[in-house]
Amino acid sequence: MKKRLAILGATGSIGSTALSIVRRYRDLFEVVILANDSGNLDALTAEFKPKYALSAAKKALYVDGLRCEYRDILSDSDVYADIDIVINGIAGIAGLAPGLAALKAGKTLATANKESFVAAGALINSIKDSSGAQIIPLDSEHSAVWQCIGNEKHNLKTIVLTASGGAFRDLTYHQLKNAKAADALMHPNWKMGKKVTIDCATLMNKGMEIIEAKHLFGTCDIRAVQHKESIVHALAVMKDNSVIAALSMPDMTLPIQLALTYPMRQESGVAELDLATLGSLNFSEIDEHRFPCFRIAKEVSRHCDSFGCVMNSANEVAVKAYLDDKIGFYDIPRLIEDTLGAFSEDTDFEDLRQVQSMDKAAAEYTFKRIYGGLDVI
Repeated sequence: MKKRLAILGATGSIGSTALSIVRRYRDLFEVVILANDSGNLDALTAEFKPKYALSAAKKALYVDGLRCEYRDILSDSDVYADIDIVINGIAGIAGLAPGLAALKAGKTLATANKESFVAAGALINSIKDSSGAQIIPLDSEHSAVWQCIGNEKHNLKTIVLTASGGAFRDLTYHQLKNAKAADALMHPNWKMGKKVTIDCATLMNKGMEIIEAKHLFGTCDIRAVQHKESIVHALAVMKDNSVIAALSMPDMTLPIQLALTYPMRQESGVAELDLATLGSLNFSEIDEHRFPCFRIAKEVSRHCDSFGCVMNSANEVAVKAYLDDKIGFYDIPRLIEDTLGAFSEDTDFEDLRQVQSMDKAAAEYTFKRIYGGLDVI
């Protein structure tokens, strides 16, 4: 039988890659739900003929090809009743409610939405455990850890994530002061959405991945190193100090396809790794002076979800302002630290409404710091 899919964020980088895999293996998959928050779904709807097609940007909902009164079906657990795998490629905190709904329905959630884990990781795990749902990570690093650990979670000692360093990895502190968002979007290794590409440039993305890994794999012993080549995606250090690493060419097809075909593997079309041609692989410590967002996220990882929620909200607002050339590169960590200082509650959340309330309050605070005439320097 074909696996029935819901693809959320269908026109983004994760969704587009997932759909290319579906095209390659049409005999294995059926697309039941297509959804996005930007872009046009008409061509994809005509191609895949999903039962549900939802465009948040256009406030349009189609059921069996007929336009219906718009409503947010993605946050309704019942809509996933006949789904096998929900692919969550929605960017930002907007991906939390659909992810929770999929988990409440007891489905397999294949997710690249790290912001959800940063803001509400304990809540996610609580719902997953109570429903018997499964989470398969789509980020290359977390997919790599998942594969390295296998059935040996009890033998895991330390997780080591790798960071490409982003577009600004070779810039000095003084050069970074004047670095513009347009340059940050020129990632040397990966093609991704604007927000995550900026997070890679600030190294906030890697800090968030530490928090995500904590919730996915149930450990706080997580480190990160810079690895420019993006060939080694993660390493698992076991109790006996043996190290298991996952290597491949940097291509998101691999983790996404594995999530769809697991426990089987299929031909991917991704080039085989040629170690002789590579010659060498390089690793170094992450410079927390040049990239303070990474330091901030590491510190937040030691706290409960409320700290992560505040950090994520402030970062989302600050990154948008940076993309709009309203603030500078180092204003991003300053704003995040300022917002964290304004919210002292250190607790986990019991439901989605609590997350949304704190997210809104922190976002409003950060927005006022940027646009309310207050000096952020």
